[in-house]
Order: sequence, then structure tokens, then C-alpha cells
Amino acid sequence: MRRKAVVFMVTIGMMLGVLGGCGDARNGDTGSGPGQPETGEENAGSGEAQDTGGKSELTLWLPPNGENEEEFWTEKLADFEAENNCEVHLEIIPWQNYEEKYLTGVNSSNGPDVGYMYMEMFYDYIEMGALTDFDSYFTQEEKENYLYYDMGHLVDGQYALPFVVGNARVIYGNMDILNEAGVTKMPETTEEFLEVCKAVKESNPEVYPFIDVWGAANYVVLNGGFWPFLWGAGGAIVDENGNMTLDSEAGLEAVEFLHTLYEEGYLPETVTSCDDSLTPFKNGEAAMFISGTVIPAELEGIRWDYSPVLQGSKAAETFVACDSLVLFESCKNKELAAKLMKYMTSTDVMTAWHKQVVQFPPINKDEEYVGDERFEVMYREYADHFKATPVFKGAGAIYDILYKNLQSMMMGDLTPKEVLEETTDYYNTNIK
Repeated sequence: MRRKAVVFMVTIGMMLGVLGGCGDARNGDTGSGPGQPETGEENAGSGEAQDTGGKSELTLWLPPNGENEEEFWTEKLADFEAENNCEVHLEIIPWQNYEEKYLTGVNSSNGPDVGYMYMEMFYDYIEMGALTDFDSYFTQEEKENYLYYDMGHLVDGQYALPFVVGNARVIYGNMDILNEAGVTKMPETTEEFLEVCKAVKESNPEVYPFIDVWGAANYVVLNGGFWPFLWGAGGAIVDENGNMTLDSEAGLEAVEFLHTLYEEGYLPETVTSCDDSLTPFKNGEAAMFISGTVIPAELEGIRWDYSPVLQGSKAAETFVACDSLVLFESCKNKELAAKLMKYMTSTDVMTAWHKQVVQFPPINKDEEYVGDERFEVMYREYADHFKATPVFKGAGAIYDILYKNLQSMMMGDLTPKEVLEETTDYYNTNIK
């Protein structure tokens, strides 16, 4: 679900270009993606009534979350088109150039009417006025049936309709290894987590108590390996005004916790070179690791259990991905576009998508759960413990700096306090 994050920087000139282009008619081809309609006609793609039988047209951009993504949506969209006398031009955008495609498309007025964004993308588009606050198009009854509708309220409006909320980061444990160390259940608090690590180290020095991907090519490890500990300590990345709040007592508690894991030998000494935690766990080289809930199929043959969240000193929260549908301001028929968003996130369509394409958890209260049964209770009852990263200026850049500073701490180049100070200084000097 997630992909390699790209630091998303938009120049002032590009911003002005998008602002100037909002509301303009889209002309020309929108690209050659697999979902692009094979016609010789111009694709206005703005929801505007066209010459083809008076039908309205919408352009929809989606990523390839599953192998048969295009096939599934082509079939489902046909029903929507017939019911609403319209045409929906679907384009599947590869993850490799996902952000670049949106930037160039929107900047040239050839972007979609309805799109799909992950959290790191939102800030710049909201700032430039490219997204629509679509709250008024949804009834209270419709809003209440969504499990995560409120997670789509970003900055100052409802710019996101949560579409993929899942792959929550949890701690997996090899129960055979833990039992050998005298541990009978997964830890529920950060203190218990340290106790389990200590027991494993003393019981079997050849096994890593815990492993994580602190050598990954990007900052993905923060999602499970740092944010939950920060939130559990009562901390936040930024406040509601966009001010960096990492350099706080809670921030120091979280960084010192991570520092303890490394200094006590609970993490491998070479962890800053580790970009794969699954293989060591599967091979019995590590007792615990953090990953998303889409991973169980890879754990066949292992007697495992998991901790949904760890209770910190102040809270118990974990990261959850929240990718969303968005409505662009340049769309000429926002009512129809909002109707498309409702249709795509309806209970029947989502249940079918989760069965046929990819097993993400439900986003509707009346939707059937089709994922691993061991996580059903967590997704239905732990929603209040799920947290997505906030939308703020330069998020990707600051995550990258924090990640590198935490790596430097593990290599002995920075103290926990210096990690927070240098990260905050970079934000205040270069981003804020």
C-alpha cells in the first residue's frame, strides 16, 4: 500500500501556475497510463458536458494497489456511468512517478477531477487552493457510516475522503522464542516491551530481541519505529499552527526509549544497515519486529502473536496509513464527482474491492471484514488508537532529516537531545 516516499517540493512558480490554471478547461491527452481511454477525441476531463451525446465526463486517477486494479474499476465504473449518463476516464498511475504525475498534471491543467493522495502529498495542494472542501456534498447520515471520515479533515477543511485506512503498525512476536525466555504473552506497555527484550537477550544471546529497518532507503521506519513511541509519550510532531514540537519532554522520552533499545543491545549493532526485518524474523534470528497488518501471509509456519498498541506513559496509539480520495477545485461538475466518490467508497463496492483486489480493512460501519480474522477486533474496536501523520509544510523533508539524525544517534554521533535540537533547528531555518 505504501510506497517509497518522495520529498515533495513545489516551487513558487509552479504554485502560481496551478492557481492560475484552476477552473480552466482541460485540453489534450492526460497521458498514456493503462487506464487511459483509447479514443482519438480530446479528453476535457473536467466533468463538463461534452459533445458525445451530452454526457458529462470525469477523469479519475488511482494507483495500482492491487494487480487487477484497472480491471476491477473498469467494471464498477461502467455501472456508475450507466446510472449517471456520464463517462469516467480512469488512469492508473504507477507508484514510481506518482507525485510527479500529479504535480505536472495539475500544474498544466491536465490533472484529474477525482484523485487519490497519501498524507505527505496534501499540504502543498491545500495551500495552493487546488483541492475542494467537499463536506457540504455529504449528508450527516453518509458521514456517520464512515469509520474514519473525521481523519479527512486536514488543515482547515474536509479535503480527504479516507479510502485506504489500514496496514496499522503492530509488533509481531515469535511465541516459540518468547516462551523459551519465559514470556507467555505479548507486551502491552513500553515497560513490558523492554522487559521482554531483556528476557530474550538473557535467554538466547544469539537471537535479536527486536529488529527494525533503520537502514531503509527512506524514512518508512518512523511509521512503526518512532511515531507510536512519540505519541505514547504524549508528544506530537507539530502543533495545530504548524510549529515543530518534537523538542519537548515527550520527544526526549521517545528518543531516549529508542536509544535504550540500541544501547542495551536489544536492536542489532548493525541495525542502521538493516533494510529487511521480515527475513530475520522468519528465520528465527529475531524475536520481535514491527510491520503492517498486511504481512501475515508471509508468516506461515511461525507461531506468532501481536501487540496492537503499546501503552506509553501518556497514551496508546499507533500509526495507520490513511490514503484518501480528493476532489480537485478545477472540476466543472463537483456534484457528480462527489457522487463518484460516494459510489467508490460505498459498502458494496468496498467489500468487493477488498475481496477481489486487496484485503484492506473496512472503511464503513456496515461493511464486511475480509482480512485476517486476528485483526478484525483491532480494526473495529481500536479506531480511537489509530493515528495518521499530520499534514504540514515540508513534512517529507523533516521526516528525512529526523530519520538521518536518529541513525546518527545510533552510530554515536548525536545524543538524544541533539537529535531533537538539530531536527527542530533545520525545520525553523529551512522550512517554516
